[in-house]
Amino acid sequence: MSQRLKAPSKMAKQKWAIRIAIVSLLLAFWQTLSLQLPAFSRDPRRIELPAVCSVKLQDPKITWQLPTDVEGELTQDNFNVVQRAADLFAWQEFIALNWPAREGDRGQPDQTATLAQFGPRVWETWKETSEVYRPDGLQPDPWNSSTRQSRLSSQAGLKKVLFRSSKVDEILNDQFQPTKADGTLPGTLTDQRGNVVRYEIRMNKVLFDYVVANELYQSEKQASFPEISAPVGSILVKAAWREVSPEEQGRFYTALADVQDLEGDRYQEKLMGLVGFHVMTKTASAPQWIWSTYEQIDNVEGLHPSFFNPDCPSCRQNQQTQPRVPNQITRVTPIPAVDPDCRQKSAAVDNIFALNQVVQKGLGDSVWRHYQLINTQWPVPSRQPSSPSTVFTVLPTVLANTTMESYIQKSSSCMGCHAIARSSNAQQYHSADFSFTFADARPVLKNTQIIPPPRSPKTNWDRDNWNSILRGYQIANKTYETLPQYVPQAKLHCASCHLSVGADPKASSWFGMIKKYQYPETDDLQKRINSCFEHSLNGLPLPLERDNPESQALITYMQWLNQEAERFKITLPKTAYPNIQKLDGDSKLGQAIFEQKCAFCHGLNGEGRYGSNTYYRPALWGDQSFNRLAGLAQTETLAKFLKSNMPYQFGGNLTDQEAWDLASFIDRQPRPQGPYQKP
Repeated sequence: MSQRLKAPSKMAKQKWAIRIAIVSLLLAFWQTLSLQLPAFSRDPRRIELPAVCSVKLQDPKITWQLPTDVEGELTQDNFNVVQRAADLFAWQEFIALNWPAREGDRGQPDQTATLAQFGPRVWETWKETSEVYRPDGLQPDPWNSSTRQSRLSSQAGLKKVLFRSSKVDEILNDQFQPTKADGTLPGTLTDQRGNVVRYEIRMNKVLFDYVVANELYQSEKQASFPEISAPVGSILVKAAWREVSPEEQGRFYTALADVQDLEGDRYQEKLMGLVGFHVMTKTASAPQWIWSTYEQIDNVEGLHPSFFNPDCPSCRQNQQTQPRVPNQITRVTPIPAVDPDCRQKSAAVDNIFALNQVVQKGLGDSVWRHYQLINTQWPVPSRQPSSPSTVFTVLPTVLANTTMESYIQKSSSCMGCHAIARSSNAQQYHSADFSFTFADARPVLKNTQIIPPPRSPKTNWDRDNWNSILRGYQIANKTYETLPQYVPQAKLHCASCHLSVGADPKASSWFGMIKKYQYPETDDLQKRINSCFEHSLNGLPLPLERDNPESQALITYMQWLNQEAERFKITLPKTAYPNIQKLDGDSKLGQAIFEQKCAFCHGLNGEGRYGSNTYYRPALWGDQSFNRLAGLAQTETLAKFLKSNMPYQFGGNLTDQEAWDLASFIDRQPRPQGPYQKP
């Protein structure tokens, strides 16, 4: 029996209307969050960008897939296009590295996840370098191992461990700390709430496998390794974190972490927010790596900056402080915010400010929209393929992150600084392929050709002359501070040129000085010392009396060095510095070398580093440097010195040609004519 269809009731109509409304809302919600759809279910969303200088580059995608190289492989003839390609590479890499990680499989993205999903990011599951370079020098645990000492577990529910309070290990690099400008203060960074920023350094599996396969985690094996050359695809990440409150965590990528206190004796659980992010990536087109750096957008700008107090105009900016004393940090080099002039093909200009705005909008409601690209450094392809990778041209020339190069932003170059990295071989310089992490191999090897400072007397002669030995060492190591009446203008030490206080055979050592000048039969050695005071220290001569306590102390210290050289079986050098090939120097090229490999220590104007009115790095020219009569004022002598000894503790990094170019540049800079005249 057929039934007659009834008209829908009013209630039924309302139910259908509600259902339709719900479906409409779900569709709208689905479209709004389309960039967060699982990677397996749809093509990655593109963030559309216009062409640059009439060249349309690939749009960045919201995807877990890492880019393998810069589009065009740095070969476009317009450097403005190359710069945009490098910046797009950087953003694409940032998105992929910060994709949620697959649980239990270190370094692998969760391809079913969304960018906004909670959990450790891909890079956070990589090996912390402290896992790779163990204190005992033994082989690190396998890649997927997870222990408390691993500093971070790839397993959900186990917290991050943060123990670094400086970008560079303060203990291991106390004599060479490029992030510092003041030797009297630590290289820490403190936010406006008095909390010290913490750091971590992580490597991906490509680099980890290379280190393990070649046993480079063990210093003696590394020292004998013929050439460190990380494979293409190697990535190192350096991250900076600050403590955040629950109220502000919506603007930060956050993680619970066990944070080591500054005294190093206990850990405390804290909610930490990511504030700085460095990435270096080895690609086929970039043997000097691609360098990109990012920051949380509230670091130094906005209503409540993390590291800047807008209500303190008298606060000293970009200066080191004691830990827990807030730093007043500003951005010295603005994020590029002008469009390129495409006619200037060598300019390498990109409007990163505008690029950031487009990408941030494309990231939707993700927390990552609160992060920004600062800039990307890339190597200009060399016209001389046979040149070592440490000889390069880099664009842009300056790159700094306010959380990592806080105090040296004017002279900071990631590529330039890392170019000097050396292997664990303490006797001879071997490049570590732009990574200081290789220096963490254990045990630490010492240069057996350099005599350590006097610590305690070893012989009866030592005991009889110990006070004079120590006094001579003090004068040589702190000359202008110890004898201001004889060094009234220059801020130099004898040890500024005679490195390791006369104990380094490659740096005009004082070995054999007694025999050479036959003291005390003649006063020649005293005159030689005075020549240094008048020329190299641009000062005044010491009295020539044989019993002058300052001269006697220096000579006694030289005698002690002779004795120690015999005890250590050190072969006495025949020349002040090892000889190098005689070449013509190009001062313009020398200036570029100085800006990349020297300025972060000596300042852009060669003024040295004297923070808190304390010697940290010497002035290379100007009123506080040596005068025109000094030995190092001779270009050839300076070139030999630079080749063997500079950058400091990385002597041998420069080629002969670089040494001559750099010496030519320094020689052209102003300095006192000499000798010093009393006012």
